[in-house]
Amino acid sequence: MNDRPAKCIVVKDLERLMKEDSSVTLIDARTAEEFDEGHVPGAINVPITDLTEFARNLRDASDGPVVTMCGSGGRAEKAAVILASHDIANVVVLEGGLKAWRGAGLPVA
Repeated sequence: MNDRPAKCIVVKDLERLMKEDSSVTLIDARTAEEFDEGHVPGAINVPITDLTEFARNLRDASDGPVVTMCGSGGRAEKAAVILASHDIANVVVLEGGLKAWRGAGLPVA
């Protein structure tokens, strides 16, 4: 059994997608403390420990792409698996997480 999500997205593609599609939901699976230290503008902080409860609400509210992210990718992959197990469609993982976002020189809130 493969627990890795089927799709990943690189920073430049996410940046373009966020400009083109207002229905993108960006979920940052890090802790609140990590999120407060810097995050991608527009991201929603849902620590991985709270994701199952959040997934129930997201299933009814979102039909657009759902992008999971974290500091470098590990928790984002776990988050994507959790969301997919709750029948959330269109889940992708940001490759390299916030580290890659910052590395590309993109703004951090």
